[in-house]
Amino acid sequence: MVRTMEPWVQLKQAGLEPSGLGPLPKALRVPPPEGNPGQALMSSGAELGGARELILWIWEELGNLRRVDVQLLGQLCDLGLEMGTFREELVTILEEEEEEEEQEEKSCVEENKGPEEKQDEERSRSSYPAQRLPDFEMTI
Repeated sequence: MVRTMEPWVQLKQAGLEPSGLGPLPKALRVPPPEGNPGQALMSSGAELGGARELILWIWEELGNLRRVDVQLLGQLCDLGLEMGTFREELVTILEEEEEEEEQEEKSCVEENKGPEEKQDEERSRSSYPAQRLPDFEMTI
């Protein structure tokens, strides 16, 4: 089933496959079975009474569950890919912030200010929470 496998393959290629999960179950790797169990029951000529309806209902419900499984797998794979993108963006932001901090420390040393004095200034500025952006955890 190409639609099911494509997001999974993309997730694996991006290195975001969940650890310990293993390969997809066979039910999600192969196309659903063709036909209807009711056809086989009718052609056998067996008189099953209420069992036939029960088997047809079970078959239909299994098909519905399979469709939901495929849909959920696709959504989870898409979410995993999005998380990977966010992770890359976060790493980039953190690297930029680290570079900015290093540049600030260098400029502090050049101005004969110690890093401790600079940190004190930053703490006094950060005591006004309305003036700075909320932490990442707070926005979630």
